[in-house]
Amino acid sequence: MDNCDLVFLVGVAAELGIRRVRLTGGEPLLKPDLPELIADLCNLNGISEVSLTTNGHLLASMAAQLKQAGLARVNVSLDSLRPERYRYMTRGGELGEVLAGISKALQVGLTPVKINCVVVGGINGDELLDFAALTYREPLSVRFIELMRLGAAEAWPEARFVSVKAMQESLGPLENAAEVGAGPAMVYRLPSAVGTIGFISGDSKHFCAACNRVRVTARGAVRPCLFSPIELDVLAAVRLRDKPALAEVLQAAVSAKQPRGAALAKTRMAEIGG
Repeated sequence: MDNCDLVFLVGVAAELGIRRVRLTGGEPLLKPDLPELIADLCNLNGISEVSLTTNGHLLASMAAQLKQAGLARVNVSLDSLRPERYRYMTRGGELGEVLAGISKALQVGLTPVKINCVVVGGINGDELLDFAALTYREPLSVRFIELMRLGAAEAWPEARFVSVKAMQESLGPLENAAEVGAGPAMVYRLPSAVGTIGFISGDSKHFCAACNRVRVTARGAVRPCLFSPIELDVLAAVRLRDKPALAEVLQAAVSAKQPRGAALAKTRMAEIGG
């Protein structure tokens, strides 16, 4: 779908009550005309916030332009603070570029800047204290995410899966904290920290009952749940600019949301913006 298609789709979704939009990927900062898309989405009646999730590599050079276009905040995927380990985990990524992007996002006001860290035992599970320490220095929201047992991870040894309970115990005393737009995260604060720490328990304690999100894939389908194999086509209605038909599919997608226990999707996360 092109930008005009996306703006039409989100406009119809806004008429149905959707208020927040997040652009994911793949990597959204590679999308041509991204600032123009953000500006158009922000101008839609009913949309109160547009945010995005990024790997952060291009963020330093684009943060100011994205803020000017209307972007509210960013989530940065970052699984290690050690350059060599980060390069290994991302197959060649440069940690310095990501840290520069985070710094620039804070500078221009794309806040709260949220750092998403998937914790994997034996790989980056020894870095929780390093990530938590960031919240003493900067008003960051560091969010530790349980590894989800999908795809290749289904065959990984049990030691790779670190529960939220184990993460919390490794960090010591935490204070409850409120955070706007926290979503499924349980949010806390280290004593005297300026930032916050969140935990997302996608494996040990599911948050499906409270989920109010739907996802649109790049191929023009609506997925009512990240884990569900259900996909409802919206591309035809979007291309025809058929508001009633599109509204019907979007409402059906929300109605199709299922409790945890439904068959998990085998789709790669990168294809649907996990």
